[in-house]
Amino acid sequence: MSFLEKACLKAWKRVSEGYYNLEEESSRGSLSLTGALNDDPSLICELKLRSPTKGELRSSCEPIKIAREMMMGGADALSILTDPDHFSGSIKHLSEISKTISLPTLMKDFIVSKVQIEAARRADASAILLIYPIFARGYSRDLTLRDAIDYAHDLGLEVLLEAYVSDDLSKSLLTDADLIGVNSRNLDTLDLSLERAYRMIGEVGETDRIVLESGIRSAHDISLFRRIGVKRFLIGTSIMSSKDIRLKVRELKEGIER
Repeated sequence: MSFLEKACLKAWKRVSEGYYNLEEESSRGSLSLTGALNDDPSLICELKLRSPTKGELRSSCEPIKIAREMMMGGADALSILTDPDHFSGSIKHLSEISKTISLPTLMKDFIVSKVQIEAARRADASAILLIYPIFARGYSRDLTLRDAIDYAHDLGLEVLLEAYVSDDLSKSLLTDADLIGVNSRNLDTLDLSLERAYRMIGEVGETDRIVLESGIRSAHDISLFRRIGVKRFLIGTSIMSSKDIRLKVRELKEGIER
């Protein structure tokens, strides 16, 4: 069984256990994720405590403090992991940050149910991540990709639709998703390859909606993708594992090599 399929089964378990049943109502107007990503480069900085491949990234978390450090370093938006099983994420972190920090937020999870999309809205997120093969392979059961995108839009949420193989990327570009994520990490095997992502983007020849995800460690990595027209990057591990989050974000944003 692939990592992605296992992660989706865990997501269904969380849905059935009521993990996403937030009581609070949305308290702020939605900030546009796409509207915030106008710089070249634009950075979506990701808050997570651990990853399946690197293990623990930080031993403790003060989510508001970390989010502020990212914002002060120049982050254009924030991605908040809400999967507690693989990333030590928290739906409460998403809600706290969205209601406190004046940047758009992306709910990052393995979304298989409308319940999770509703939770994103209640937590004041600006957007959600959807993963193309979850829907193509039926891991979302009776929820289709079109229905998930339409439902998110009906709730005032934008959609970042992710793919990590070429065929899925081509099909993703035909949808109404607001942004298209190209993940350098294969979610079946967890193998990481910036070279594969580079080839995928080159094959489709469209970068207007593209967000490069995973594997960016330096300003040099960003510069390579900027050469083919990519200007939006979602970066997590290299920031969260840095001793100085604000400085690391600034280096990535301003193209500073160390």
